Amino acid sequence: MIVRPRPNLLWRLFVILGVGTMTALTVSDDAWKAWEDTVGDVLPRSTIRNMLIGTFGLHATEGVLVGRAARRAGMDRPGRWGLSALFWGFPVALRLRTAKRTGEIVVVED
Repeated sequence: MIVRPRPNLLWRLFVILGVGTMTALTVSDDAWKAWEDTVGDVLPRSTIRNMLIGTFGLHATEGVLVGRAARRAGMDRPGRWGLSALFWGFPVALRLRTAKRTGEIVVVED
């Protein structure tokens, strides 16, 4: 069984829509006005901005940790695992664990 670092389509859509929406609300005044007219002022704009910054920080940390774990496990192209975790988050770490458990480890020769 080949385990790829990219999670399923539903998760990828969730990340793209969530991060894209937070980015649009943070950057665009028109998007914020439309959001405020529809939802109200339940969350202040500064809270959404902080959530976006936290999301970027968390994904960057996950990318580094997954890349290191893939390198230590001898996976083929560990940078791809790290980059995938940077974009898609924790499901990549779960897929890496599955790949290590099923024996999809490829020893990289220097």
